[in-house]
Amino acid sequence: MLKNRLKEVRKHLKIGSQKEFASTMKWTIGRVQDLESGKVKELKASEAEEIQEKFLINGWWLLTGKGKMLEDGEANLPIAVQAPPEDDENAVALNYYPDIVAAAGYGGINEYEFRKQTMKFDRRFLEQFLNIRRFDCLDIITVFGNSMEPFISNGETVIVERIDDARNGETVIANINGDIYIKRIKKDPLNRWVKFLSDNNEYDEIELKGKDLEHVTIIGIVRAKIRPF
Repeated sequence: MLKNRLKEVRKHLKIGSQKEFASTMKWTIGRVQDLESGKVKELKASEAEEIQEKFLINGWWLLTGKGKMLEDGEANLPIAVQAPPEDDENAVALNYYPDIVAAAGYGGINEYEFRKQTMKFDRRFLEQFLNIRRFDCLDIITVFGNSMEPFISNGETVIVERIDDARNGETVIANINGDIYIKRIKKDPLNRWVKFLSDNNEYDEIELKGKDLEHVTIIGIVRAKIRPF
């Protein structure tokens, strides 16, 4: 059970109290108490990744109980790359395009023109923690540039769901006048304007209104990132 795994983590780290663990993680004491009491039965994927990065605890084990708490030096891999076994019926294949970056031609992906590889992920992880419901429209590409730092850094790889129904605040891959951007979207359909925002405040927002909206296409929504080491 999750509550037992968290207690095992605290024991391994020699953190004696819930209050000390909450302080270390910069979580509220209430959040730790709810998790360890069993009142909350699921850990957020972001919380598992945070524990994984701080303490080299296997994030996939934290979320599911599968595998080992420590993976012989490989527990620092992001939870999104914890691949399921080859014979797992819940394995989902995603297309990875190693030659394509978000700033260079992603909107024109064509399997006959670009080299494509396959990476496998657990369907339950994609459903429960990334809120993905369709598995036939997922791609993996690399991000170029630092406009979305610290959320997404230059050279990181992201999982993109190829749908155009983005909600306010989501990070999207957008084709704007033929250029490909990765930005956070803010829109007002009634007043016909869309803004594309950078997390890095050194970059100006891109605002489009009226007829300019005809030159915008949302290619997909960023659902997760895979951080290189």
